[in-house]
Amino acid sequence: MAQGRGEVAAFDEGQALVLWCTAMPDLRQAAIAGRWTDRLERAASRVRAGGSALDACRQFDLLDAESAAEPTRNAGTPDCMPVYPSTRSPRLPRTGRGEYGCPRGLCMRHDHRDDNGHPPVCALFDNEPMLPTGATP
Repeated sequence: MAQGRGEVAAFDEGQALVLWCTAMPDLRQAAIAGRWTDRLERAASRVRAGGSALDACRQFDLLDAESAAEPTRNAGTPDCMPVYPSTRSPRLPRTGRGEYGCPRGLCMRHDHRDDNGHPPVCALFDNEPMLPTGATP
């Protein structure tokens, strides 16, 4: 069902988990620089154990804390999540054939091999390689 102007779809747990996973490399770099690594890793452990990704995203200012309706960083619309929601990422655009999905089957993130042919990894689960989905772009 299409939404009219002014209506905003709620950002759900699944979309928050994708955002959390893709933001982890940048968050970890910021945490090291700001000396709040312990706080970030406690939140990551809670999410890995099945805790709320929405709460974790709010805690680290990835979502608007008031509405949780949309990401505060450039993450696109909730129904069309890009592979990398943050334009701050130093990573080069991904190329190669085939899509990869979450190694644990927990989130709907999809990605492609990098320019050197390496499969993408899941930052949330200790850089586990993502698994081929069988889809080719």
